[in-house]
Amino acid sequence: MWGPLGAAAPQQYGGQNFDRAQQINELVVAQPHCRPTNPDRSLLEVGCRLQDGTLTSLRISLPPGFPGDRPALSITSPVRHPWVDAVGRLNFPLLERWGAPNVRLAAVVADAFKGLGGTPAPAPSQPASPARPQQAVQHPPPSAQSSGVSMGSLGSGPASMSPAPSGSSAAAGPQRTRVVPIPASFAEVAGMGEEQLARTLADERAYQQLVEQLAASLNLWQVVDKLKGETRELAAANLAKSEEQGEIRNQMAIIRSGEYAPAKAAFDDNWARQQAVLSKMSPEVLIRRLQEAAQEASEEGERLQQQLAAGEISVEAFVERFVKAQATYHQRDLRLQAAQQTLPNLTPR
Repeated sequence: MWGPLGAAAPQQYGGQNFDRAQQINELVVAQPHCRPTNPDRSLLEVGCRLQDGTLTSLRISLPPGFPGDRPALSITSPVRHPWVDAVGRLNFPLLERWGAPNVRLAAVVADAFKGLGGTPAPAPSQPASPARPQQAVQHPPPSAQSSGVSMGSLGSGPASMSPAPSGSSAAAGPQRTRVVPIPASFAEVAGMGEEQLARTLADERAYQQLVEQLAASLNLWQVVDKLKGETRELAAANLAKSEEQGEIRNQMAIIRSGEYAPAKAAFDDNWARQQAVLSKMSPEVLIRRLQEAAQEASEEGERLQQQLAAGEISVEAFVERFVKAQATYHQRDLRLQAAQQTLPNLTPR
């Protein structure tokens, strides 16, 4: 569970996770134009204005094992430089020494700017950030002002915030946890100078105390406990439905064993009978039979002509039988043509 400012709840603090957040915070303080591009801050981007005036972006990709694993730096525009490969990835001595003592993310990014000969600037895809004052202005206490933004969940990203109805401090429904109003600023943080803020970010104990103080002022941990209870209730309700699901599965098994098998057998029998009928009476079969019958009558006429030429039959017998064969041929051919015109798509090819 995450508390305000992206910090973990006190009971879930880990050394590597804290160092990851600490190094990211150091980078953001050292590079005012650096902005994360995703909620978990594993991808950051800072504008870079090269010596020729080209405005590009330096992207910092943090692997899941960071800071144990080395970060990856890349440039978004083609640059001819010994440190930049064909796809824009950077590789330079300080980055290769990652893992050595005193090699921090902020120092690596600063060395990348120095080696490229560029200066930090707002990223091309981001609006320019206003200049930071040397001393933060004191704001009223959190209870005296509210931004009208409520937090439906306890994440620190933008997706966790939703507009709260005006004039409403209660939950949207009777079974929903009351939302916690998020102030526009925190007096504890606004009253810090840049040096004090940097020291707090670099000191794990001081940073944890600040987070706990802010969380206590908003009663966040009480809301977390209530959300956990509601989650457990939902999980129990889902588990209770497992019995109903088991009963439905049993009913399906009964249907398959008692009703499905006879229905499937009857369907297969009817299907076989249909195929047997179609094999004899389908349009394709009928047209093929008409073609064979017409061809048979035509061949009968040719055979009679050969017999007449060979003197095997008399002229009278030839005329009688040939006229009959030709009449049969023309009748069958007309039937074939009618069938082909009626069912053109079923004509055998």
